[in-house]
Amino acid sequence: MPVRGVVFDMGGTLLHYNAPDATWEETEKAGARPVYALLRDAGYSLPLEDEALARAWQHALNLWSSIATANVKDLKLHRQIRHVAALWGLTDLPDDLVERAGLAYMGAIRAHVYPLEGAADTLAALRQRGLRVGLVSNTHWPGRYHLDDLGRFGLLPYLEHLVFSADVEAWKPGCEVFALSLDALGLAPEEAVYVGDSLYFDVWGAQQAGLRAVWIEQRHRWMPDGLEATPDATIQSLAQLVAVVEQWR
Repeated sequence: MPVRGVVFDMGGTLLHYNAPDATWEETEKAGARPVYALLRDAGYSLPLEDEALARAWQHALNLWSSIATANVKDLKLHRQIRHVAALWGLTDLPDDLVERAGLAYMGAIRAHVYPLEGAADTLAALRQRGLRVGLVSNTHWPGRYHLDDLGRFGLLPYLEHLVFSADVEAWKPGCEVFALSLDALGLAPEEAVYVGDSLYFDVWGAQQAGLRAVWIEQRHRWMPDGLEATPDATIQSLAQLVAVVEQWR
């Protein structure tokens, strides 16, 4: 069946959430650092900063590695802030302080957000060809902050429907979150392409839901043990995507 729509991942696909040349670990620690400072300045007793940031990073690594089996109601930023605080020996933080900690975490990371090369041009080209265009993103953050990020780089007008996992409590690689996007866009799975940078969440997940999957090739090819994924197409940049989709139309 001809392709009628394209759905995108966000982080690593349309927007970079790591500063240039920064690793994921460095980015997570950059987000945790102002949270640590906020709690320290509020008078709480904390581990040494390097140890605290190491615990926060290990928590993030463990969480994303096991996200397919996690409790979806727990995969929200304010709850993750509480989990990290507990690793630092703090429990029962007041809600207003957790809210401020979440804003501090997001603010540190959002300061470095920038679009992938060709993101706006690619989205515009797909819409000009009459294709439906949407977004499905795994994120702990409330989606309204990502809307701001997409908007300030001119990407939001091209996206007809957006799904943020923490808002809907459905996560890739599960099929449900892809179905939410397809239903909103009026697409059957076989009429849609999903584009992302993760072999597991984006390629394997989309294919399980019946979509074709385009992988933006990465040096790291992480997959859970026992699973394999072969993209329907592999690209090195977004500029190559339109030609791939044209072949499937």
